[in-house]
Amino acid sequence: MGAYICGLEVGESIEATLKKKRKMHGQAHVVQRWEQIGLVGGGTGVAPLIQIARTVLEHPNDRTRVKFLSINRHEEDILMRPELDDLARRHPNRFEVAYSLTAPPDGWEGLKGRGSAELVARALPPPAGGDGTTMILVCGTDGFVETWGGPVGRGPKKADGSKGGKVQGPLSGLLADAGFNESEVFKY
Repeated sequence: MGAYICGLEVGESIEATLKKKRKMHGQAHVVQRWEQIGLVGGGTGVAPLIQIARTVLEHPNDRTRVKFLSINRHEEDILMRPELDDLARRHPNRFEVAYSLTAPPDGWEGLKGRGSAELVARALPPPAGGDGTTMILVCGTDGFVETWGGPVGRGPKKADGSKGGKVQGPLSGLLADAGFNESEVFKY
């Protein structure tokens, strides 16, 4: 789709529809919904998560604290790092960002690894026992999401033959091991 849009000539247009809003545990809104949000992005999984962070942080009445964990192979692979660092500067009491590398260079002082109990404890809010005050959102490749929260399934194919919608499935992986329950985790 992106290549098609970029290939349009000046004056050409396209008619398209947007996806409907993604519902997280029955609701699409994120503003003033939780006290703490943890965002875990693997590689390009950062893109939708930074949108959520911005929406929450820029709302004048929202006081939600956001912790963002960006996991990449190499330091130069960290997407949107200037934007994430800027959010941390502009919202020092509400936004923290941590970077973890799976192939860190000598001297790297940030976090290390693709996923571990240590990363959960150091970079995310703690579980809240399903009381509705904490939400962890995980976005990345299927394997990444599975490591953190368990596999995401697909519903039945649509009438037009396209793939069905995502189904959360049971919580497993690092977040389950850390004590989170299904109501506190959304697998993007």
